[in-house]
Amino acid sequence: MSDVAREANVSRSLVSLVLQQPEKVGDKRKRAVHEAMRRLGYRPNAAARQLASQRTDMFGVLVSDLHNPFYTEVIDGILEAAEDLRHQVLIASGEREPSKEKAAAEAFVELRAEGLILITPTMSTEEIEAIAADVPTVIVGRPGPRPVGTGRVLTDDAQGVRVALDHLLALGHEDIGFVAAGANPGARAREDAFLRAMTAVGLADRAQVANAAPNQDGGYAAGRELLSSPQRPTAILASNDLAALGVLGAAADLGLSWPADVSVVGYDNTILAQLQPIALTSVNQPRRLMGRTAATLLRDLTRGGAPSSVTLDPELVIRSTTGPVGGAR
Repeated sequence: MSDVAREANVSRSLVSLVLQQPEKVGDKRKRAVHEAMRRLGYRPNAAARQLASQRTDMFGVLVSDLHNPFYTEVIDGILEAAEDLRHQVLIASGEREPSKEKAAAEAFVELRAEGLILITPTMSTEEIEAIAADVPTVIVGRPGPRPVGTGRVLTDDAQGVRVALDHLLALGHEDIGFVAAGANPGARAREDAFLRAMTAVGLADRAQVANAAPNQDGGYAAGRELLSSPQRPTAILASNDLAALGVLGAAADLGLSWPADVSVVGYDNTILAQLQPIALTSVNQPRRLMGRTAATLLRDLTRGGAPSSVTLDPELVIRSTTGPVGGAR
């Protein structure tokens, strides 16, 4: 930096200001510094800056499954907010395995990340609390009791399931199936919400649940199970959009059409739901807003703020995969 300062005929402190807070430097002097850096082939030493400032300005983001566009759209929101906050982001996938998630989180801590964002983690509550004791931590998703010391952003799953069911009930459906996604906290919350809502409207005996992996193959298997049952449902709500696409594939292979033979609703309203010709009816989670909110909560935690929780409202986006029972118009 001293070499750059001499080359640009400015002070060393000005070079530092250009690198760290360029908006505070005039265009002429900023241009002189950048030209000197280019001529000398100078690149800032991030590790040295971190040692000097005791800050890394880095967030670690741990995602469950990079194959599901829900997660990548949440990450988009995190990246937007991190840019505004002048933070870098490192991303790792735990592949829905608690041991891999724990190893990735520990690696982030070793890299001195200032904070972690865990997107629908499958780790135990105790493991999350241990991580949060070492580094500020915010969780995206994962309903139920909030691990001690963490911030959290989630949507109201009970409300999301209910608006989907209200739509199907208004279309005359009573035999309704649900594609569940295993025992992780987020999936279990949606399944429980479905069963409670069906009970509340007096249709508990008409509810059918099939468990599956939270992906398209799982949705296909669950869809075939439900649509081959003696009491075939006229509508199916899936725990995410990928599973809903699998249900549509199963319906097609069984010679059924949608929405004439079966109405299908997804959850998350990812880019997949919006594609033509699928046009999947889906419960919208505000994914980018969830990511931006998580990054902001984490910034507050790193500055000594108290952990807090934010619950956002979902809404139903109606497209072409739902219609009246029997296809009546």
